[in-house]
Amino acid sequence: MMEIEYKPGSIVPEHRVVIVGEQREIESGNNKKIPFKFTVINETSEDIKGSVNFGLDINETKNEIEWFIGIVQKRPKAVSILPGSGDYLTLEYKVAKGSKEVYELYVETPKGGEIGDFATLVVKDDSGKYSAFTIKIKQSIIIIKTTIGQEIRIARDIGLKAQSEKADYIYSVLVPPDLKGYVFIETLYPDRTMALLRNVRGARNMISGDVDIKEIEIYLTSKPATESLEVGNLVQIIDGPFKNEVARITHIDQARDEITLELQNAVIPIPLTVKADSVRVLDKEVK
Repeated sequence: MMEIEYKPGSIVPEHRVVIVGEQREIESGNNKKIPFKFTVINETSEDIKGSVNFGLDINETKNEIEWFIGIVQKRPKAVSILPGSGDYLTLEYKVAKGSKEVYELYVETPKGGEIGDFATLVVKDDSGKYSAFTIKIKQSIIIIKTTIGQEIRIARDIGLKAQSEKADYIYSVLVPPDLKGYVFIETLYPDRTMALLRNVRGARNMISGDVDIKEIEIYLTSKPATESLEVGNLVQIIDGPFKNEVARITHIDQARDEITLELQNAVIPIPLTVKADSVRVLDKEVK
């Protein structure tokens, strides 16, 4: 979480406002809340009170989509900000002498932003203003809970629905082979995507929370077919002239992604070398 330390009286970046954290540019999907903390530090010998304003310098393709800035407290307060409006959120503070107060706020990205749109948080007081950090819009990855066993059919129906509705905000659909009951969708507009899925049979609901691309990289990297096979496995050949024959694995060549088989019904055992992805395992028990 981004943290801003503020000492009332002067907004001078190198002395008075400190950004705690590694990044000054944040990437986020549409309709997401980006939290940050604002700490008011009183180094004087008297209690102080005052106010500070938070605005957004917005750069958009459409130049008409509103963003929001809000305060997290018992009575939440938020204001909408349009490009070029000059609107701002006012935070009123009261800090005892020699102490500090921490306030939790957030910037909420728009529902209809385009990739590359961005907004910079601006902190203002009577002495000036300071650009704190920038939020840049990117596509989101959402998880849809589905009927188990129907993932591929549902993913296909989502793709056909997106094509027929000209939903060009959906970029890709992923069905992880080892994850049952879920489909991943890469989209610019999660809310519009969920509306689109209302009539897709088997697509239930969206799992809350953001998905980082690093979390699903394991499903995007192809694995050698030999990785799931062992010498001694009983398999069925699913491709080639020996299709449907049952065989046992006698050797695995990982470098070539090939396996050597011994046909179970052959009168004379003859080694047969095939690609590892041309068989399916019938029995993993090694014999």
